[in-house]
Amino acid sequence: MMAISCNEMKSMDRYAIDSIGIPSIILMENAALEVVANVDLDSSNSFTIICGIGNNGGDGLAIARHLILKEKKVELFIIGRLDKGTADFHVNLNILNNMGINYVHIADYETLNDLKISVGSSDLTIDSIFGIGLTRNVGGLFYQTIKIINEYSRDILSVDIPSGLHGDTGQVLGISIKAKKTVTFHRIKKGMVDNEGYTGKIIVGDIGIPQKVTEIILGQS
Repeated sequence: MMAISCNEMKSMDRYAIDSIGIPSIILMENAALEVVANVDLDSSNSFTIICGIGNNGGDGLAIARHLILKEKKVELFIIGRLDKGTADFHVNLNILNNMGINYVHIADYETLNDLKISVGSSDLTIDSIFGIGLTRNVGGLFYQTIKIINEYSRDILSVDIPSGLHGDTGQVLGISIKAKKTVTFHRIKKGMVDNEGYTGKIIVGDIGIPQKVTEIILGQS
């Protein structure tokens, strides 16, 4: 399967939403289901999920919901300004709030102690912090969060792309998650190719974007 650029993936998303009529929240739900389908639920019973406030974080919130519905133990962390969250992120956060699901907001360095304890005791850490749109170096609380995930997790799965990895070049933007498995969506991104030290095993998940969309966008590139 050929690798695509981040801009091509964004264009495919946008075309599927605007021209085909697939609601973006459906694509997010499909993404979450693909991740859950690629988790060994027989051997993994406890999860730490760390979400940013973009659509990648929204995927993580939906993943948390599905794992909770499967009666798994889930400890949820959110990093970033909640008032800056995307619309679909807030849809999924609102669902969790209505379900009475608690989360820890990583708002200061003291909160990172809770994260360290959680990832160290969970069967699987799920990284859903940054998606393919990251282009600047990771710093501050985000840097320390990724550092703790890498150092203390028993096992790590990244959603779409390891957080901190440039989706086109594969450059590490200051620091990156070192995943053992990455479930990427629709197509592999160029920056993930030959980058197994960060991506681990790559699985391509189908989120419901028609082949027609791919052909149209690649034909325009």
